[in-house]
Amino acid sequence: MSAENQALTTIVARIIEMHRDEPRINPTSIATAALLEIDPAKISLPAVLAGCHLALRQIARNLCRKQFDQDDDEAGLVPAQQELFPGLQYRYPAAYAEDEEPTYVLRDSMTEKDVRFNVQRLRKEGQSKIERAESLEAWWRIKQRAAAVAKRAAAVSPAA
Repeated sequence: MSAENQALTTIVARIIEMHRDEPRINPTSIATAALLEIDPAKISLPAVLAGCHLALRQIARNLCRKQFDQDDDEAGLVPAQQELFPGLQYRYPAAYAEDEEPTYVLRDSMTEKDVRFNVQRLRKEGQSKIERAESLEAWWRIKQRAAAVAKRAAAVSPAA
């Protein structure tokens, strides 16, 4: 990662942390706050501001996804709640349409729609992993059978 990219990522991460207790975190608003910190007087050309905002928004999306929308990682989990409800995260993606940008909502601020959206999303991810595991097992069985057939064929055929 370049020094410039690291500096931008640090700014965005700090702003996300500043908004940690807000019910909803939106990568676009995080990018806007970062841009205002970088160029408070907006002296850059409009095209430069737009390009910078796009880059900051992508950084914010990536950081939010890593921090709040993790698959097999425990970074977003709340330790105090792991006994009663193991695996719960601090934030989840809010329900959104395909053409909308994800917003991340505190678990205690989730609506029923947000909960249904995440339950469906998590079940779909789980089913996808089960299907991949089954495919891997099937591939292994076929590979093992092919190796056994090749071994028997080599044992039966006379040496050349």
